[in-house]
Amino acid sequence: MTDSIKTLLENKKFSKLVCGAGNEDCETVKRLVYIYAKAGWKIFDISARSEILSAAKEGLRLSETNDSHICVSVGIKGDPHISKARINSSVCIRCGNCARNCPNDAVYPPNIIDDKKCIGCGICEKKCPAGAIKMYEKDIDCKKILPDLVRGGAEILELHVTGNDEKDLENKWQVINECNPKFASICIDRENFGNKEMLERINKMLSVRNNYSTIIQADGIPMSGANDDFKTTLQAVSTAEIVQNANLPAYLVVSGGTNSKTGELCSMCNIRPNGIAIGSWARKIVRNTVNSPDFWENTEIQKEAVKIASELFSKSFC
Repeated sequence: MTDSIKTLLENKKFSKLVCGAGNEDCETVKRLVYIYAKAGWKIFDISARSEILSAAKEGLRLSETNDSHICVSVGIKGDPHISKARINSSVCIRCGNCARNCPNDAVYPPNIIDDKKCIGCGICEKKCPAGAIKMYEKDIDCKKILPDLVRGGAEILELHVTGNDEKDLENKWQVINECNPKFASICIDRENFGNKEMLERINKMLSVRNNYSTIIQADGIPMSGANDDFKTTLQAVSTAEIVQNANLPAYLVVSGGTNSKTGELCSMCNIRPNGIAIGSWARKIVRNTVNSPDFWENTEIQKEAVKIASELFSKSFC
C-alpha cells in the first residue's frame, strides 16, 4: 500500500530530497532521485521544468519504487532560489576559486558557468577575490508552466517567498492555488523578515487555503547545509520553532541547512516537525557517485550511494 502525502505528514515521515529549485541538469536529477528513492525517501523537490519532471519520473521508474511523490519549486522575485551566477570575463583573474568551491559542479575552467547546474547558492560570488561574479534572476512563467507540471504528476507546488515583491508573490500564489495541487507549500526564512513579519506573510497566504492543505517549509539559511553539525542546522530548527509556536493550520517541514543532526536537534528542543527536507548535505554525500561517468553500468557504485542515502534517512527519521 502506498503512503499518501497526508499520511507521511501526519506520521512525521515526510522525507524530502531537495534536488534544487534551480537545478536544471536532467541527468543529475535522475541519478539523485534514483539513489534516494531506492534508499526509502518519499518526496522529491525539483525545478519547474517539464524536462526535469520527466527526468525525476525516469529516476523513480528505474528505482522500481511506487510510493514516491514529486514537489515542484518556484520562487518570487528577490528569492535566491531563482538566482543564477554569471562571470564577467573581463574582470575574472582565473584563480579557480569559483570552480573549487561550487557545491554543484557548475563551474568549468577557466571561467564558464553551466547555467543548468547552477542552483543560485551564491558561494562562488562570495569566494571571488576579483568581484567578477554577480547573481541574476532566471524566472519562469508560472501560469504557463505549472498547470502542465501538475497534469504531468507533480503533487506539491512550493513557492519560495523570501523577497519583497508582494505583487509577484500574490500572482504566483494565485497561480498555484488555481492549479489545485494536492498540497501547496510555503518556503520561508528570516533573512529579510523579523519573526512577526514572517508569520504575517504566512498567515496571509494561508487565509486563502483550506486547513491542513498547506505545508510550511521553515528554512534556516537556504542552501547552507555544507557541514554535518548542530551549528549548521541551528537556524533551521530555530525557524521551525517560531512556526510551531504559532499553531498554524498547516504542516511543518524543516529545511535550509538541514543535515543528519536536524532530527536530533529538533528532538532536543521539543520541535515536532512533520518532516525534514535535506538538499545541500544530501547532494554532497553522494556527489562523487552522481558524477561517476559509469554510474548506470556500475552497480557497486549505485549500492554504495544508496547505502549512504539510507544511513542519512535512518539518522534523520528513525
